[in-house]
Amino acid sequence: MSNNGNRYNNDFKKKVIAYSRQAGNTIAGTAKQFNISDQTLRNWLNQREDQRQLDRLRVMQLEKELAEAKRRLADMELTNEILIKATAIFAANKQA
Repeated sequence: MSNNGNRYNNDFKKKVIAYSRQAGNTIAGTAKQFNISDQTLRNWLNQREDQRQLDRLRVMQLEKELAEAKRRLADMELTNEILIKATAIFAANKQA
């Protein structure tokens, strides 16, 4: 029988990972408690850490994009303000 990695559902994995991270719980103890191998739990913990790193990178990328969008918005608002004032000046000069 082949194991394609989907033997345990995500809810179970999350529960086991959360339990393993509680103070005093070891990988071996947690694995025994949930009747899984130590290596399976290590794999889940490593996958979880890999996903967290990807999530942190994505957050950093989104923060950079947000900062750039805010900078562009500020530039556009300033340009708009200048154009409004210029329009008022030209309109006043045209009437004079």
